Amino acid sequence: MTSASPLVIGQYELHGVMSSGGMATVHFGRLVGPAGFSRTVAIKRLHPHFAKEPAFVSMFVDEARLVSRISHPNVIPTLDVVSTGGELFIVMDYVHGESLSKLLSAVRAKKAKVSPHIVSAIMSGVLRGLHAAHEASDRKRGPLNIVHRDISPQNVL
Repeated sequence: MTSASPLVIGQYELHGVMSSGGMATVHFGRLVGPAGFSRTVAIKRLHPHFAKEPAFVSMFVDEARLVSRISHPNVIPTLDVVSTGGELFIVMDYVHGESLSKLLSAVRAKKAKVSPHIVSAIMSGVLRGLHAAHEASDRKRGPLNIVHRDISPQNVL
């Protein structure tokens, strides 16, 4: 059995789906460079019906622009924005691991509880990342006033 060729967007190959949400789907991707260089990335693809709506396009691009101003170990960096064929993509670092929602589902399935030490460590990381977002500034050191409105177990790795 042969698999379909990946969709190529600029210097990136788009592969299988990692997750999907209200505005976008996140895919596994590969940055393919010269001399055999490649790197695994995550590629967030704006749902096609939103790509035709200027307000959603603006929000999507604003997200990429704002996240690019945050440099913190608890915030996944934005590497690139690609616009091609009427679609928009945000390229991000790939983080290997499971979401908090999958961890909680596995724990519930075993009728177990997560150790308070683990909960504290996870939440401490989330709060450090949020603090970095809240403290982010523009090039002139003015506050960006970022408020993250989508903290959920699906978005915590």
